[in-house]
Amino acid sequence: MNSPYRKWKHILGLPLIALSALFMKGEPELSPKWFTGLSIALVLGAAYLIEEIYWMSQRLGRPCGHCGKKIQMKSFSVHANCPHCGLELE
Repeated sequence: MNSPYRKWKHILGLPLIALSALFMKGEPELSPKWFTGLSIALVLGAAYLIEEIYWMSQRLGRPCGHCGKKIQMKSFSVHANCPHCGLELE
Protein backbone atom coordinates (compact mmCIF):
# COMPACT_ATOMS: atom_id res chain seq x y z
CA MET A 1 0.00 0.00 0.00
CA ASN A 2 1.52 3.34 -1.00
CA SER A 3 0.63 6.37 1.04
CA PRO A 4 -1.09 9.15 -0.93
CA TYR A 5 1.88 11.52 -0.93
CA ARG A 6 3.91 9.10 -3.09
CA LYS A 7 1.22 8.24 -5.64
CA TRP A 8 1.96 11.20 -7.92
CA LYS A 9 5.47 9.88 -8.49
CA HIS A 10 4.23 6.49 -9.61
CA ILE A 11 1.29 7.72 -11.65
CA LEU A 12 2.84 10.76 -13.36
CA GLY A 13 6.61 10.29 -13.15
CA LEU A 14 7.41 7.81 -15.89
CA PRO A 15 4.78 8.98 -18.40
CA LEU A 16 5.91 12.60 -18.04
CA ILE A 17 9.57 11.65 -18.43
CA ALA A 18 8.71 9.63 -21.54
CA LEU A 19 6.63 12.49 -22.95
CA SER A 20 9.42 14.96 -22.28
CA ALA A 21 11.97 12.73 -24.00
CA LEU A 22 9.60 12.20 -26.94
CA PHE A 23 9.20 15.96 -27.43
CA MET A 24 12.93 16.63 -27.20
CA LYS A 25 14.26 13.70 -29.24
CA GLY A 26 15.12 14.57 -32.83
CA GLU A 27 14.00 18.17 -32.47
CA PRO A 28 16.30 21.10 -33.08
CA GLU A 29 17.11 23.05 -29.95
CA LEU A 30 15.02 26.14 -29.31
CA SER A 31 12.03 24.81 -31.25
CA PRO A 32 8.59 25.05 -29.57
CA LYS A 33 8.33 21.27 -29.26
CA TRP A 34 11.80 21.07 -27.66
CA PHE A 35 10.87 23.84 -25.19
CA THR A 36 7.69 21.95 -24.29
CA GLY A 37 9.70 18.82 -23.48
CA LEU A 38 12.17 20.85 -21.45
CA SER A 39 9.33 22.56 -19.57
CA ILE A 40 7.75 19.23 -18.66
CA ALA A 41 11.09 17.95 -17.34
CA LEU A 42 11.72 21.13 -15.33
CA VAL A 43 8.26 21.14 -13.76
CA LEU A 44 8.59 17.47 -12.80
CA GLY A 45 12.02 18.10 -11.26
CA ALA A 46 10.76 21.16 -9.37
CA ALA A 47 7.75 19.23 -8.01
CA TYR A 48 10.06 16.50 -6.74
CA LEU A 49 12.38 19.02 -5.05
CA ILE A 50 9.47 20.92 -3.49
CA GLU A 51 8.10 17.70 -2.04
CA GLU A 52 11.49 16.75 -0.58
CA ILE A 53 11.98 20.23 0.91
CA TYR A 54 8.47 20.07 2.40
CA TRP A 55 9.20 16.82 4.25
CA MET A 56 12.61 18.01 5.42
CA SER A 57 11.23 21.33 6.71
CA GLN A 58 8.61 19.61 8.87
CA ARG A 59 11.28 17.65 10.76
CA LEU A 60 8.60 15.17 11.78
CA GLY A 61 9.87 12.32 9.67
CA ARG A 62 8.39 11.11 6.45
CA PRO A 63 5.74 8.45 5.87
CA CYS A 64 6.70 4.92 4.89
CA GLY A 65 5.68 4.17 1.32
CA HIS A 66 4.01 0.93 2.43
CA CYS A 67 2.33 1.43 5.81
CA GLY A 68 2.17 5.25 5.88
CA LYS A 69 3.52 5.58 9.44
CA LYS A 70 6.10 8.30 10.07
CA ILE A 71 9.77 7.33 10.14
CA GLN A 72 12.03 9.68 12.06
CA MET A 73 15.10 10.23 9.90
CA LYS A 74 18.21 11.09 11.90
CA SER A 75 21.11 13.04 10.45
CA PHE A 76 23.88 10.98 8.90
CA SER A 77 22.00 7.68 9.12
CA VAL A 78 20.49 5.45 6.48
CA HIS A 79 17.35 3.40 7.02
CA ALA A 80 16.87 0.42 4.72
CA ASN A 81 13.70 -0.98 6.31
CA CYS A 82 10.68 0.58 7.97
CA PRO A 83 10.77 0.05 11.76
CA HIS A 84 6.97 -0.35 11.79
CA CYS A 85 6.18 -2.78 8.96
CA GLY A 86 9.70 -4.08 8.24
CA LEU A 87 9.40 -3.60 4.46
CA GLU A 88 12.17 -2.00 2.39
CA LEU A 89 11.92 1.77 2.13
CA GLU A 90 11.30 3.22 -1.32
